Amino acid sequence: MTDPRLSFIALAGHRIATLSYPNPAATRPPVVWIHGLTASVRFWEMGMYPELAAERSWYSVSLPLHHPSSYSGPFTDATLDEYVLADLVRAAVTDVLPEGKFHLVGYSLGGFACLNYAAKFPERVLSVVSVGGFVTGRARGLEAVLQFLARGELIRRAMFHTSWWILQRHVFFLKLATIFYARRWRRLLAYPPLDPTLRDIFPDVRRHPVAGQRHMFRYLLDMDLLDEIENIHTPTLVIAGDRDPIIPYPHQREYAARLPRGEFLSLEGVGHVAFAEAPRAFKDAVLRWLARFD
Repeated sequence: MTDPRLSFIALAGHRIATLSYPNPAATRPPVVWIHGLTASVRFWEMGMYPELAAERSWYSVSLPLHHPSSYSGPFTDATLDEYVLADLVRAAVTDVLPEGKFHLVGYSLGGFACLNYAAKFPERVLSVVSVGGFVTGRARGLEAVLQFLARGELIRRAMFHTSWWILQRHVFFLKLATIFYARRWRRLLAYPPLDPTLRDIFPDVRRHPVAGQRHMFRYLLDMDLLDEIENIHTPTLVIAGDRDPIIPYPHQREYAARLPRGEFLSLEGVGHVAFAEAPRAFKDAVLRWLARFD
């Protein structure tokens, strides 16, 4: 694999990181990947499929307020909403892929970011894969607790900061939090890229600014694509575990049904970490989907 190139774009006070994995011998369109909440731009490397990297260039775009991305302005309502998020993703993609069409794959909040991009800037997008994604920003489970703490003052804010401080102390706590996202946790723990991925992203997780993360959880509460979903005509595959403890399974099934060109893959007994809990079914579905819409 070619060594990745780390680049940044600046927009609206944000500095957004992108990792590029170019393949000069690529015979198929590139893929842009967007990670989930609290992870980092390095999330995809250890688990990337050799079959995909052999045929395509691929790119990993960082979410805002996630190191090595940064934000230099004051936190206001205008710091980050769905429109700013779409502009940031567009600027980052245009920087590394100034022309041509591409696929978008996103996990959890990354899934929302991909759907949001396709709703507002569909011209270059061949297809979208939303893995445990959503179209309204209210979560449940561990993330619902963090949203509750993030929107509070004094005591709740202190509890959020304490929770985040613990998460950043050691990669063990990051792994423990990941287990709470799964249902097939034995398969998750047996997933070969799990520990290498956590070790790879943990240096970034340790540097995520706690104030930025707290505001990120708050900003999500106001993000909503339900008013645009019928206008997303890009072919979209929604992959959902039917035991997802974070993003309700009915929500994922229902928004997939409302997408004009949406398809739904339900993974039985799987939680929020589909690519690790059902790795063979997930890999086969994604590779077939990308080939179908090249």
